[in-house]
Amino acid sequence: MSHDSITNPNFQLWNPLCRTSGTRAQCRFDVTSPDFLGINKGDPVLISGFLESLDICCGELEHWTVERFASPYFAYDPTASDWRDLFGLAWHITSSITDVSRYRDCGKLGPYPAPGLDSTWFDGQNPTVNEEEKCVIIAAEGPSREFTELTNIPVAGEMQMLTFKLPHADIIQARVDLGVVNLSDSTAVVREILHRSKVGFMTHHWSDACERSAWQKIPPWVTTD
Repeated sequence: MSHDSITNPNFQLWNPLCRTSGTRAQCRFDVTSPDFLGINKGDPVLISGFLESLDICCGELEHWTVERFASPYFAYDPTASDWRDLFGLAWHITSSITDVSRYRDCGKLGPYPAPGLDSTWFDGQNPTVNEEEKCVIIAAEGPSREFTELTNIPVAGEMQMLTFKLPHADIIQARVDLGVVNLSDSTAVVREILHRSKVGFMTHHWSDACERSAWQKIPPWVTTD
């Protein structure tokens, strides 16, 4: 099946962030697949189509990277007892764009429906969560805008802070990267981190992003001239 034959959205894009410098830009975002499709290395048609669906940057795609990960943020039911329900599969895409003529901040955290197929995906790959996966915990700020509950987590991990400029306010999001772990063995630790985020009134599931995004307006375009 070719890219051109895909007309209905079969991917969802989340957490877009675009940073510009002159006529160059870096756009990063997460991708999930409700239809259990997969992404391997990606191809120019797929990534360009995703950028078109996000509608946050006009320019020429130069190169990109794709990182597969599992996260409670994209879980179907994070309260379920089975570890497979605690983690949802996603891909993090970072793209470099040249000859940028216009850009704008993201209008919402997601989802952005997008059609596409990855020509580099092959049947032997698993479009569902494996027991061994890179694990990333995503938590957006609570009313206090504090992330102290996540600074001393009970496992080695790298925390990255991102700021999303939404029309009504800036939203700060923490991403705790635990690296490649055995998800079944890591369930207790992950639940402890999620509990800590609840103590700090943080949100750590896509459904909260949908609620925040439902009433957002699209920001205006900015030219690079």
